[in-house]
Amino acid sequence: MHTLTIPEEHASGLSRIMRLSREDSQRIVEALGKAKSVSVRDLTGLVVGSLPTLAINEAREIVETLLSLYSARTGIDMNVDQFVAGLIAAARQTQPQLPESPEKLEEILKSVLSVRPLSMISKARGIHTDYENTFFSVRVLTDLRPVFDDVKAEPVGFVMAHMLKLGYHHGGKHTTIHIAMDKADIDSAIRALQRAKEKSTTLATTISENSGFAILAE
Repeated sequence: MHTLTIPEEHASGLSRIMRLSREDSQRIVEALGKAKSVSVRDLTGLVVGSLPTLAINEAREIVETLLSLYSARTGIDMNVDQFVAGLIAAARQTQPQLPESPEKLEEILKSVLSVRPLSMISKARGIHTDYENTFFSVRVLTDLRPVFDDVKAEPVGFVMAHMLKLGYHHGGKHTTIHIAMDKADIDSAIRALQRAKEKSTTLATTISENSGFAILAE
């Protein structure tokens, strides 16, 4: 049996989930049962709608933790009962005096980890990012470089360069690459990205109208 550990970035979210009342956890389950999008923002909106007293950052923390838990359970192929037992055992390592009874914790965790749409969304998110490199961020830095005829005199002109700074994930690590571009390169990149956006719209419409299947991530 796998020994579970709680990632530091999700410890607070798990604690928040484990301290939900039965009623509040059921409201969240019912709300997420209507989920149709992999967007964390959309899922957060559903949780806030079910529990208006939650701050947006608190609801987002719950959503991100749940998605991580669903992904982890799928990755190690463990059934819900075993996974919940492992979670509680792991939580007690860092929070020995959990206030709730084991029975209530099990009930709440099994409930929030058995939402079928969320399970499908988690799988879709995993498949969607199952590549060697995945995009993280982009920034374009522009600079001017002087051209000298005589280094003791003013430059005769300048050349303009644009530095494309791409941030991406590789092997679980964040990496960046810098690529020099000129104006023609930028125009070419814009055309390619616009074409990709149009293809995405066309394919989503075609699949939805001809097969009835939804695009879970794009």
